[in-house]
Amino acid sequence: MFRGIYPPTVTFFKDDGSLDSGTNRTHIDFLIDSGVHGLYVLGTTGEFMHMTLKEREQHAVEVVQHVRGRVPVILGTGTPSTRETVRLSRHAQGIGADAIAIITPYFWTLSEREVIAHLSSVANAVDIPVIVYNFPAYSNYNIASETLAELVKEHGNIAGVKDSLDSLEHLRRRIDVVKAINPEFSVLTGSDGYLLALLEMGGDGSVPATANFSPDRHVRVFEAFKAGDYKTALDHLPELLGLLDVYQVNGSFHTVIKDAMAMAGVAPISSARQPALPLTAESRARLREILATLNLLPTPTQR
Repeated sequence: MFRGIYPPTVTFFKDDGSLDSGTNRTHIDFLIDSGVHGLYVLGTTGEFMHMTLKEREQHAVEVVQHVRGRVPVILGTGTPSTRETVRLSRHAQGIGADAIAIITPYFWTLSEREVIAHLSSVANAVDIPVIVYNFPAYSNYNIASETLAELVKEHGNIAGVKDSLDSLEHLRRRIDVVKAINPEFSVLTGSDGYLLALLEMGGDGSVPATANFSPDRHVRVFEAFKAGDYKTALDHLPELLGLLDVYQVNGSFHTVIKDAMAMAGVAPISSARQPALPLTAESRARLREILATLNLLPTPTQR
């Protein structure tokens, strides 16, 4: 079971557009040292959609080799093409990833039959666990819990789901319907603020983008709940929920997260790949104001 805080890691690039392997390794160490329970690499926050297949394979190798089994690594291998998704998924298995995450194909609106066929083809192509990445806003398809349950019956390696949509009722149905088929099935939320509510319902953890610059807030809530100390988990919840304000900043999601990391002193400045553009001065000022309120700006002695 994949349980806990799995930050969807950003991908750092150099000024010439190539992968910044050194900064990526430093960031991985920061997250692991902060107590996260695993890494979710090459998800939406990692800008997989702006990278070539070869770049994705290169980054995957570098991450898995650097982590060296310290925490589980889930590698995003989804593409709109079943053939390419199978290629990346087999590559992930070959380099030692702990699991793969495959988004339902995006751009083209598929039928349920086609989505089932795509997920089944990938699950049949590998032996490692498969996490279904459900992001209806981007893929224009919301996989039903009943459909997911049937896939779990058919494929023993479909081991979890990451849901990125704003609905606690949807998550409750996931837990009730799919865990009835396999109690070890992992239900993870991509909505940062739903962590405690999901755990209360019997879910397993979150894949929070804000953990890239403040992982400790998520880890504290999860660890307190895991220890049975609900009061402490609830006491820490407001500091986690405060992070959600960064999503109100105008600008590319990836740029906002990367700028927040730089402002918080977690990582050097790194732009997101185009078509994302740098934040405007107004957006940067708003982001800095939010981080100051959250006490996430380094003090003068830390700079």
